[in-house]
Amino acid sequence: MNLSVRPTGTWQHTLGIEVPVEEVDRRLDEVARQIQRRASLPGFRKGRVPLDLVRHHFAEVVEQEFLESFVPRITGEAIDQARLIPVVPAVVRNLRFGPGQPLRFEAVIEVRPEIEARDYRGIPARRRVRAVDDTGVERVLGELREESAVFVDLDRPAQRGDIVLLDSTRLDAGGRRLPASRAKGRRIELGAPGVLPGLEDALLGAEAGQERTFELHYPADYAAPELAGKSARYVVRIRKIQEKKLRDLDDNLAREVFGLASLEELRARVRLNLEGEERVRVQRELDAALSAELVRRNPFELPQALVARTLGRVIEEATGGKPVPEDLRRELEERYRPGVERSLQREILLDAVARQEKLEVSDEEVAEEIQRMTQADPRQAARVRARYASQERRQALRESLLERKALDWLINAAEVEDEVVTESPLVVPAGR
Repeated sequence: MNLSVRPTGTWQHTLGIEVPVEEVDRRLDEVARQIQRRASLPGFRKGRVPLDLVRHHFAEVVEQEFLESFVPRITGEAIDQARLIPVVPAVVRNLRFGPGQPLRFEAVIEVRPEIEARDYRGIPARRRVRAVDDTGVERVLGELREESAVFVDLDRPAQRGDIVLLDSTRLDAGGRRLPASRAKGRRIELGAPGVLPGLEDALLGAEAGQERTFELHYPADYAAPELAGKSARYVVRIRKIQEKKLRDLDDNLAREVFGLASLEELRARVRLNLEGEERVRVQRELDAALSAELVRRNPFELPQALVARTLGRVIEEATGGKPVPEDLRRELEERYRPGVERSLQREILLDAVARQEKLEVSDEEVAEEIQRMTQADPRQAARVRARYASQERRQALRESLLERKALDWLINAAEVEDEVVTESPLVVPAGR
């Protein structure tokens, strides 16, 4: 194989590949012999057709199978010989091939940027820590109390403050029920913030066992874009009218709902969880700030093929792999592109920091992380071990751990200013 390599872009290389005619003929004979084993012609039994007749009568098949199997293989060998690591599969172009001639073609590849990160020591950053106080703990306890409320059935029409348990189905323009819109067991608290006035009016006075049909108008700023500013008709079946009763915030609640010995133990557990959540929030905020500044200080051009491939994966995940119209795809590409580009720049720069600071992740550290994940959720231990059984998955985990090391290095080298932020005081209006 004769190989030439020339740069044709910032991160792009074009490989000129030529395979001598002797090698081409030998490979064509191999393919022809494979076809010979399954070929049949009049006067010959299957697998007994002479090789020269196979080459003559099945010339197109021989050529097609040769190109489909040989070109990717020789392209991979050429990329290895050139010591390049493509970020996306090579694009083959200008393929020239004929009887008694060498095989010639070009392979265009884009490689992962291997840049030198600069000015990444001593990045200024602010670590804003919110103190977990009694107000925050009591707020969460109130939420837990709401979540553990019990519902008591009422034998009367629905009033404001009641809970209506119902099944709902949207109707089309002709009044037919749309099965895909069916929702069962919805609880609507009449008078609660966020309940649309039209829905509340339609349910006031409802009784268990009734079926009601009504039209609901959605405001222009409604959260679901497909309904915002529109009207829809519904039919609902009332299951029950209920009253929500909150449990007392006491030791019984801690024991019966959360399996803890006392309310004080529940309160301590809530505080511990809030402190853990705050540590995670602070870490993420600091990671994001340092990463953004690292990218700002080290601008570089990304391989567009890498951006396009990553963007395609993001859109596929966002749409569940379903086909989308071209105009919607363009809209999604425009929406997700900035985030994809920032993420790729961050990843490449953190890899550069790790390389320049000689940071590494050992096999033992990978194994310890897998063990940590299995201990965090013993019920999923077998699934976690199976997930990381492949070398590819373990390598992805290794890269994730190395990125974390690079971020920790940046934080240790940064000029971090700590600031404790207190929650806004709870103001209770006079007369309450």
